[in-house]
Amino acid sequence: MEVSPARSFVAGMAVLGLVAFGGCSKDSKKPNAASASPSAASSSAAPTTTSSSSSSTESAPPSSSGPCSAAAVPGSAVNVTTADADFDGDGSNDTLTVYGTGSASQPSPYHVHVDLGGGHGSLDAAIVDAATDGAQVVKALGGAEITASAGLLPDGSGVEAFVAIGSGASDTLVGVFEVTDCTLTRLTGPQGNAPSSFPIGGSVTHLDGLRCDGSAGGQRLVALSATSDDGFTYQTKETRLTVANGHLDPDPPITDTISAQDPRLQAFSSLDCQGVQAP
Repeated sequence: MEVSPARSFVAGMAVLGLVAFGGCSKDSKKPNAASASPSAASSSAAPTTTSSSSSSTESAPPSSSGPCSAAAVPGSAVNVTTADADFDGDGSNDTLTVYGTGSASQPSPYHVHVDLGGGHGSLDAAIVDAATDGAQVVKALGGAEITASAGLLPDGSGVEAFVAIGSGASDTLVGVFEVTDCTLTRLTGPQGNAPSSFPIGGSVTHLDGLRCDGSAGGQRLVALSATSDDGFTYQTKETRLTVANGHLDPDPPITDTISAQDPRLQAFSSLDCQGVQAP
């Protein structure tokens, strides 16, 4: 059958219309595909963001600006002692180092140093009142968590560092340090704002000690003392200490009277904290 020119023209226009419509349909899908692409990228990036957030909560460097940047312990250091614990509270082990910068016979000035785990850098501070001669004990003792208030959890800053800062004929002095951000500071108190310095040991008439009181997650430091006029009967005092803003605040002391034969008296001349060795 012969097709008229008019019908050929109409059919041709219809085909062109379908092609144009098909082309418009494909083009109309492109914006949707483009808008879906950022969404997909955002979705794929979300785990990274979440992971980063989780990492910053659990094991972030103490400083948001990057790792702490104290100089390393010098190779010429003397009387070097170390102890391991989690001093910044990120869940990884850190290394506490106490070292002298002088000679073997005169090792002072002494420094306390912490190398943080997880690539978080190092901290360092001078021990301004450490012993000056080599005969006295200055060393790293370890770490214990003592920041819990009564009935509350610790503050999350990590364990506190215990350091022997000097010794005499009958006792050893112990200072307590704390890591805060990229700062290694000595806790002050409990008497006034002087740097913490607890005698451990004693004589027949006077005894001093420390213990960590409570269980994991609720532990505080307790200062102990016992005095006697005759060496047979002792007046004892136990003072619980709360850490607040870098200061050791004392609770009202608990007093008692015990005899020299009482086994409890031994605690009044020793240091008893898990993770901390005897000085």
